[in-house]
Amino acid sequence: MKIDELANSVRAINSSTDAYKYSSEIKVVYNSFTIVNIPYDAKNMFDCLFVNHDVEVPTYIKAQLTRIINKFLRTPIKDRSPEKKYRLMAMRYVEGPVAIKQYVTDLQASGDYMAFCFGSKENAVKWTDKELRNMSQWFPQKAIDAMKEPVEDD
Repeated sequence: MKIDELANSVRAINSSTDAYKYSSEIKVVYNSFTIVNIPYDAKNMFDCLFVNHDVEVPTYIKAQLTRIINKFLRTPIKDRSPEKKYRLMAMRYVEGPVAIKQYVTDLQASGDYMAFCFGSKENAVKWTDKELRNMSQWFPQKAIDAMKEPVEDD
């Protein structure tokens, strides 16, 4: 089960349940209270953080949530993400005559202006193909494609 499928399945339970996707987890909400945080890389229920134990969730909803979460957890981590992620990198002359591989850690765009901030691979922003295609309004698509580097599973 992909991340989007998990969120949609939770939303389909009833009008009181919802799911919100964040950069590294999904928050499952019941009657406006977060009841569980599910990291995208969770391997089992112990990796999920159950919060707001005071909220009374009907048994049938708990059963449906458990079934949905278990189906998500049985999916291999690499297959959960809906789209492949990329980092943008460039060879830059920072100090001296030797080019150093650096990664885009921030992006500032407005109007017809775009600026990249560079740094280490660990701090690099990860983008989907769709997000990178949207950048082409500020930056040539061929240049973006040349800077793309697939994010490998750590």
